[in-house]
Amino acid sequence: MDMGGDPSQATPTEVRGISLTAELNEKTGAVVLPADRFTETFLEMDLLSTAASVALSHCAAEKGVTFEPPEALTDPVYVSEQYQGPWTRSQAEHFGFVKPMTQADLAANGVIDATPDAEASAPPNGDLTDDDWKVVDACVGSASSQFDDALRHVGPWYAEFDAVTAQVFDDPDAKDALHELEECYDRAGIGASQDGSPGWPRGADGSVIDQQQIQLALTSVECKEETDFTARVAGVEARLQAPIVVKYADELVAKREQIDEALAAARALLAEA
Repeated sequence: MDMGGDPSQATPTEVRGISLTAELNEKTGAVVLPADRFTETFLEMDLLSTAASVALSHCAAEKGVTFEPPEALTDPVYVSEQYQGPWTRSQAEHFGFVKPMTQADLAANGVIDATPDAEASAPPNGDLTDDDWKVVDACVGSASSQFDDALRHVGPWYAEFDAVTAQVFDDPDAKDALHELEECYDRAGIGASQDGSPGWPRGADGSVIDQQQIQLALTSVECKEETDFTARVAGVEARLQAPIVVKYADELVAKREQIDEALAAARALLAEA
């Protein structure tokens, strides 16, 4: 029996010159899927949010209220992603099973102890009155609309991408990769999680960084390398996302253009500030 299928139904590798394959960067820890190329990254999201806050501060200042916007994040650690836990040795050595983030965010999330200076610092805009906040709130929409609109996720493709992520391990190829990974965990003596978290080793804790968690994470990474787990599952997710990108190509390209225009305006605004 011919199992090759109809070549016209093959999964496309690009649309509008944009790749529909998964890209893994071991140096940065990034896992880039097709949908990621049409939506904002974490750092882009933060830049747009910061620009919106700067726009609000300008609007509020015109009405006599001093509103202090946050600083934009620039730390490359936010490019790094976990994929069923860490997938690179660097992630495992620095964070164990905790999501990669800055020291300040680790402290803010209670993973590590805050420094005395951080504990003593007053929250930004903590001295604003209720009336002051009404002034700031009144600026929302008019002053920051371009940045707010770029960050707004409206369209059926977002739910469809989320559904792919939620169901990726229903795919036979992903199931095979998961099975091989958990077999490796058994051979390594750490075992797989039994709490409904596929692909995680038993005892993994995403809220603690200590030597035990780091060693467990390193063993997990060794198994992921041995089974090529991350690349295989990312490839499945990219394959499942590809038809959605093709289906909504016009809307996704337009959204990316809107994001890029807003990012250019955001960088210009922050440069002036």
